[in-house]
This record gives sequence, C-alpha cells and structure tokens, in this order.
Amino acid sequence: MTAAAPQVPADVIANVRQRWPERADTWADLVDAELRDLCDRYDATPRQVLPARYGFVIAAESPAGPIVLRSSPDPHGLEQAAVATTLAKLDLAPTVHETTTTDHGTWTILDEVRPGIPLADADPRTVSLEALFAPLAAMNGQPAPMPGMPSIVDWLRHRLEDDHLTDLRPGATIAPAHERRVALDVLDQLAADLRPNLCHGDVQPGNMLAGGGERWKLIDPRGMAGETAYDVAVLTIKIALYAASKELVARVSGLADLDSERVAAWITVASTARV
Repeated sequence: MTAAAPQVPADVIANVRQRWPERADTWADLVDAELRDLCDRYDATPRQVLPARYGFVIAAESPAGPIVLRSSPDPHGLEQAAVATTLAKLDLAPTVHETTTTDHGTWTILDEVRPGIPLADADPRTVSLEALFAPLAAMNGQPAPMPGMPSIVDWLRHRLEDDHLTDLRPGATIAPAHERRVALDVLDQLAADLRPNLCHGDVQPGNMLAGGGERWKLIDPRGMAGETAYDVAVLTIKIALYAASKELVARVSGLADLDSERVAAWITVASTARV
C-alpha cells in the first residue's frame, strides 16, 4: 500500500462501541494493520472510505481492477459473507474474491460496482421498477446459503418486543406498543409457513447500486435466512416516497411472482419494526 492509510471514521467506531462493546476495541485496534496486509497482498491503493454505519469500507485500485475491502465487527459476519457470495454467484451482487473471519470481525474483498450510483442518489424518473425488482425476482425460492443461519423472523421479533430499541435510523422513533403488538401477531402468521430461503435482509436504497445497462447490484446483506417477500416489502417501503400508487404493492409483487397479500403483511411488520 503506497498511499496514506485511511482511518476508520470516528462515528463508525462510536456506533460499533454502542452495538458490540465486547469486540469494538479489539476490532478498532487491529483493523488498520489488517487493511495494510490486504492492500499489500492485492497490490491495492486505497482511493476513498465509503459510507457505512457499522463497518470500515474502502474503495481501492488494484492491478486487476477496482475493488472494495470491507471489514465488519458484526458477529454474523460469516453469514453475511455467505449471502454475499451466493448473490454474486447468481450475478446479483459484485464478485467476492475473499472472505476472512476472526473472533473480532470479517473482511470481505469484492469487485467495485461501476458506475455504482446508489438507488438513494438516482433520479427516480429514470428508474425502471422492472429492473429494480429483477434481482429480488431472481432470488425467489433460492435456498439459504448455509444451514443454521439466524432468522429474519427472530430479528424482527426482537425489534418489535424491545421497548427501548436504539438501533434506529436517523429521525426514526419506536412504534407505539399497540402497533407493535399487532405487527407481532402478523409476524407469527408469516412465520408459521415460512421456509428459510435466501434473503438479503436489508434491501434499502443505499444497498442497491447501479451496475450499468439498467442492472442493479445488491451489497451488504444482513446475513439471515428469510424469504424474498420480505425483501420486496422492504424495498417497496423505501421507494414508496417517489413511486407511491394504490397499485404499487400488487405491481411489485407481480414482478417477483409473489402473493401481494403476503408482501403487504411483511410491509406491516417491517414498517412497524422500523427497518
């Protein structure tokens, strides 16, 4: 690595210490040296630190092309890497070159998506719903990448039952208790016949990148088993601000060959859980 080493942003370290205090200091102490070693192995030169809430993500140039080096202290980093690798094999995510998991975090080395414009920064007038939901349609019915993965149901239940939830996006507040009780009942009904399949788990506008030719690539999966209807529900919530219509749920459900009532039920759960 020939350029000055990038530093973990202070807000990322603060977020990690709040969420995973038992591993935050070890991760923060070792991540810089680990990055140097990886850059030396890939002959990579860091270009910029990319936005992240709970990880250290660096875009770099290498002789083989632009790459992204991502370190996460998330205890489910192994599962996240497994989902990312499976999505890449389906050509729905950037190619994964390497994953390494230690007792304090996981590194993932992958191709950089070009042009890489996040859905959050795209002009809504230019976005095709068919193209946007195509990756989710391709995931439908695919098996989870490894046995025993955490369940999106358990994660959502925890969020709905937590009266003091702090893992909230800026500006969000916990849903009222009576709304959460209703959502928990809906979640139980969904869980009764859920088959643990491939699930991204966090399909929000920052995790969908333009890959050229109206293709979208998925990044930063949550590392949980679930179902495509949940992912479709989350993306529908996120795009509703600029694509709102009475027929939106039915339309996007049809694009992914899903039952619209089930997608609507997941929307109730996800919106109440403030995902």
